Amino acid sequence: MVTIRRCRNEDVADLFAFLETHWKPGHIFTVHRALFDWQHGPGHRPGEYGFAVAREDEHGPIVGILGYIPTCRFDSSLACDNTVWLALWKVRDDAKASGLGLQLLKYVSESEPWTTLGVIGFNADVVRLYQALGFTTGELRHYVLPNPDAGIYVLARLRATASIPDDVHGITSVPVDATDSVHFPDSARLAKFHGRAPAKTPAFFLNRYLRHPVYRYRCDIIRRDGRSVGLLATRIATYAGRKAVRVVDYLGPDDAVPALGGVILRHVRAIGAEYADVYNWGIAPELFARAGFIEIDPDGPDVVPDHFEPFEATNVRLRFAVKSNRPVVLFKGDGDQDRPNRIMP
Repeated sequence: MVTIRRCRNEDVADLFAFLETHWKPGHIFTVHRALFDWQHGPGHRPGEYGFAVAREDEHGPIVGILGYIPTCRFDSSLACDNTVWLALWKVRDDAKASGLGLQLLKYVSESEPWTTLGVIGFNADVVRLYQALGFTTGELRHYVLPNPDAGIYVLARLRATASIPDDVHGITSVPVDATDSVHFPDSARLAKFHGRAPAKTPAFFLNRYLRHPVYRYRCDIIRRDGRSVGLLATRIATYAGRKAVRVVDYLGPDDAVPALGGVILRHVRAIGAEYADVYNWGIAPELFARAGFIEIDPDGPDVVPDHFEPFEATNVRLRFAVKSNRPVVLFKGDGDQDRPNRIMP
């Protein structure tokens, strides 16, 4: 008989062994315990982790796992408006229990309180499964903002001409770090954006990005006429001595998006990056166009890579599935897509 429960301290070694044998040898969690603890470790439930584990009997071997990340892990005030992001989902090929993968999903969806349940990044062959389970499915749009000063592109293959963002007056940005969090806008100022899913707060940005154990994110406060109206999270990816700016999250009004092009382009130019790119769903494409971004056709001639660890010069589709009673606005920073795959030298 198979039993399913939350991963406990005593299960972690077996979970790592499962990942090594049945998922991917040398998975980042098995070689970087601090990253695993940060993303899935004990939080509001001491001694338990954000993984559902299925064992043969109570103490038998692990035969299936489903990882998940509650957004309230990064800000306890989100407990009443919690998004649960599904992550690693694997059942052993020789598992005897039928429908074990669905049992794991049912366990997580019933044991973790949520107002939004979702996943980003999966193969096309499971789209119909999510649809049958009542999820709304789609694909994040991928945009690129080339550096007009780059001259030559090594990371990307771009035929499109760089476009200068609209000149939007009154919008400025101020970088903030984890030690300067007092200058973050308070949650009340951004509360109106909680009408969307997933709900986010300044504390979420602080803990999810600025306190990441591996990646070094940059957070900018977006201000309109001197008043804080949003937050922008980015990080730098490198390969062969070249740089790209990855825009991973934004919390703020849609009508400020055209102004973000100028904010981001200044950063791109300052560090000599080839371009900036962003994955998004839920914000009108024409607003990104006004910001100077060009939409990438995944099957077209332009190539803007997503994988840097290791580097792969290919376009990547990021499919999503979500259940929510409100409109969703998604970025690459949601879920577990923007995490290290390996520790780079």
